[in-house]
Amino acid sequence: MAQNRRSSTGPFHVPRPTTHSDGNYIDSGRSPLEPNAKTCHVRWSDEMDGFMITSLVEQVLTGHKRSNNGFTTFQASKAIDRVFNGCGVMVSDKNVRAMLKTLKKEHVEVRQLLNMSGFGLDPEIGRIVANVVARDDFIKVRIRIHLRHCY
Repeated sequence: MAQNRRSSTGPFHVPRPTTHSDGNYIDSGRSPLEPNAKTCHVRWSDEMDGFMITSLVEQVLTGHKRSNNGFTTFQASKAIDRVFNGCGVMVSDKNVRAMLKTLKKEHVEVRQLLNMSGFGLDPEIGRIVANVVARDDFIKVRIRIHLRHCY
C-alpha cells in the first residue's frame, strides 16, 4: 500500500511566488509613478497568509463576533496590521477580503479531495497524498471537464 501512495503536489498545490530570494521585492499593480491608482494587486506569500490567518483566528477566539458569515472592518484592520508588522507589506481591506475568498475556495477543493476514496493527508509533510490509481482517475476526469468547458 505504501508504494501506491505518492505525494500529489502537481495539480493540488497552488504556488504563490511573492519575493525573490533577498525578500525585498513584492509584486504590486501600483507603480511608484501612479500613487492614486485604484487597484493594488498584491501577491500573497505563505508567510503573509500565516499572519493574516493567525490574526483572524485570534479575533474569533477572543470573542469578537463575525458579521454576516464574514469578518468586520475592525477584524480586517487587525489582520492588515499583523501582516504589515510581520512582513512589512501594506495590504488593504480589499486585499484581505479577496484572499479570504481565495482561501475559502482552496479549502473547499481540499475538503472534496480528502472526502474522495484514495486521497488522504500526510501529517508529516502536511500535503495531500493519493493512491496512484485514484490520482490518475481524478486527473482524467478533470481533463474531460476542462475540455468540455473549452468547446
